[in-house]
Amino acid sequence: MEDNIALEKAIELADEIGDVYQGNDWLVVKKYILKYLNPTYRRRFSTRDEKTKKHTINDFENSLIDYYQQQFNVRLELDEEKKL
Repeated sequence: MEDNIALEKAIELADEIGDVYQGNDWLVVKKYILKYLNPTYRRRFSTRDEKTKKHTINDFENSLIDYYQQQFNVRLELDEEKKL
């Protein structure tokens, strides 16, 4: 139940940024969503590796990326230099 609410809220925020953002950088969209998302829902997002500070994408984020691609015909990607 709470997972569905988190996804709904994140989708609303993705729709907001998708209307104005022209790029395909996942981290830009993720930072926007995290900035305005209720803190109780933020735990579903992945965190950076403590040592390397590199990023990973989890299943929750993949579902958001898939949604974003369906809505805006843009595949969000994580820069290779920032991947773990």
